[in-house]
Amino acid sequence: MSTPTFPPIVPPDESARGRASQLRAAVPTSAGTPVGSLGRVEDLGSWLAACQSVAPPRPLETVRLLVVSGEPEVARDVPAISALPADFTQQARQVIEDGVAPIAEACRASGVDFFVCDAAADTPTGAIHRGDAMTQQQFDELLAKGMRIADEQADSGVDLLLLGDSGRGMTTIAAAVIGTICSIEPVKVIGWGSGIGDEGWKAKCEVLRDAMYRVRDDRAVAARVLRRCGSAELVVMAGVLAQAAVRRTPVVFDGIGAAAAAVCAQMLAPGASAWWRAAGVAKEPGHRPALKALGLEPVLDVGIGTGQGLGAVLTVPLLRLAVDVYGA
Repeated sequence: MSTPTFPPIVPPDESARGRASQLRAAVPTSAGTPVGSLGRVEDLGSWLAACQSVAPPRPLETVRLLVVSGEPEVARDVPAISALPADFTQQARQVIEDGVAPIAEACRASGVDFFVCDAAADTPTGAIHRGDAMTQQQFDELLAKGMRIADEQADSGVDLLLLGDSGRGMTTIAAAVIGTICSIEPVKVIGWGSGIGDEGWKAKCEVLRDAMYRVRDDRAVAARVLRRCGSAELVVMAGVLAQAAVRRTPVVFDGIGAAAAAVCAQMLAPGASAWWRAAGVAKEPGHRPALKALGLEPVLDVGIGTGQGLGAVLTVPLLRLAVDVYGA
């Protein structure tokens, strides 16, 4: 198959955003919430109005979380880069699917549906410090897989899609991609991930040094960066994010893995980031530069770094409040 491409992105409806702002301005000050007093909540409400092309924005009735799960080969090749047990990825995926994980409980409490995608199923990938992560055919298939997921969600009538990631080695891959595209040297983009010690940090530095050196001439081409030093999970998420924008479906993404995928998706489909919001920002050094590259501010800057989309789920009550503010 040929590499999937994306049509020009139609931006959210600015006229609807303007109408929403007018509605907000018409609320009498006697209501006790003068314009601007609700801060980011007002911005979120006008963003949803623009995404839906209607003011006031419609209620968020169908909100769904997609957790993209997988384990890049480098986590198995260099176990020191993660403090998580070898079977973490599989077990975490299972407890989410069984509905007994904390993220599943958070979804139920917030009225959010959820499902898990095993990104790397039947797609063996390479260790990025020794060679390319995947072949061109694998990249094409994984990107198309993400696009299909976005299409399925849009066709099902989802009002808001949440995106999170889960798996050992995710912070290492994300750091390699963000460091390459944003021109950040390895020692400044690497964090402590799952709680590694000094030796683990040094191992991550060595992995990133070798991986980023291999792709040093590719930083302007997201598809090459993803194929050569990314992972199946990041490619699927990039496909989801870009195609969701094509389908005019708003997305709130969470985690540094999703942020790295978003940086690439914006390069694959310029303008797509207007359809996204970042749930939060973790302590990983590469997370803020990634959001800066996207021109996005975190909705909740409260230091959540658990992954699995928890930060995105926690934004849902705030987003629903934003709808209520404009619909009042």
